[in-house]
Amino acid sequence: MLTDQQEPMVSAVLADYGRIETRRTPLPPVGEGELLVRVLATGICGSDLATYRGAHPYKTAPTVLGHELCGTVVRAAGPFVAGDLVCAAAYSHCGDCGMCAEGRTNLCTDKRNLCHLGWDGSFAQYVMLRPSMVHRLPAGTDPTLGALVEPLSIALHAVALAGPPLRRTLRIIGAGNIGLGCLITARRLGFGYIVCSDLGPEKGRRAAVLGADAYLDVLADDAGPVLHGPGADVVVVASSHPGALDEAVQAVRPGGTVVVVSFFDRPPTVALNALVGKEVRVLGSSLSTAEDFRTVIGWLAEGTVAPLPMVTHRFDLSETGAAMALMAAGEPATGKIIIIP
Repeated sequence: MLTDQQEPMVSAVLADYGRIETRRTPLPPVGEGELLVRVLATGICGSDLATYRGAHPYKTAPTVLGHELCGTVVRAAGPFVAGDLVCAAAYSHCGDCGMCAEGRTNLCTDKRNLCHLGWDGSFAQYVMLRPSMVHRLPAGTDPTLGALVEPLSIALHAVALAGPPLRRTLRIIGAGNIGLGCLITARRLGFGYIVCSDLGPEKGRRAAVLGADAYLDVLADDAGPVLHGPGADVVVVASSHPGALDEAVQAVRPGGTVVVVSFFDRPPTVALNALVGKEVRVLGSSLSTAEDFRTVIGWLAEGTVAPLPMVTHRFDLSETGAAMALMAAGEPATGKIIIIP
């Protein structure tokens, strides 16, 4: 087990936009109160893809991408000991600002983000983390499941913002990884009737396996309403296509709620008169909190959620360039991609 910070490791470096290079790099520097974690599995996120394309609002090349991770603690700090199996948030909050004092650490005004300002991410054999962002997993947890905790926490945070499910109807626009995470968490929370919409039948098949009551293929000739009545009680926007928000306002019932969890490369269109006329409540959802992590980890420990059908591909760390290219191709058959160092 490597502990000397001069020893090399393998990293998949985003050397330039659209170009990943496998390199031998030094172990990340680990300061007092910080953890060194050996990465066992790490997922590719939409924000990784945005950075790869040069479209992320603040992450830039060169860097090591990756923040959806599961690993074992090599150098301990805080409440953790060597050998602990852990996952982590994508950011470290300051603990001192007003948002942190309210428990809304996802809105911390001085948070630090992985893959930003020299803090390399988890597309590597080892990653440096801070105790405030790390969460212990039950021993024996499948590392792929551990790597899914972070995106599922993002999805849970978004769905929970809409309030108590009370058997309400839910429409999810976008059946990609965050959309499917919203489906999994909404089903576990108790939403009554859940419809996903996206392009093509492949995503519909994954949504059905993960618990969707119906799927709307917007490419199908016979695509039409699958929710009877005035519309869905809640609509989650988990797609960044320019018309997604407009689609959500059309799909929600009068007085309903729209939750936006996706980021947009360019300003989306929305029929504001329809939004005002229907008195729609629109909420943004950012990241997740420690409570979201604890909830998801508890569900996985209980076996009351089963997210593995999200995963369609696994790659070795040396194949990260091919994995990112596959993600960038955007084929409907591609779901969650996991990299195994």
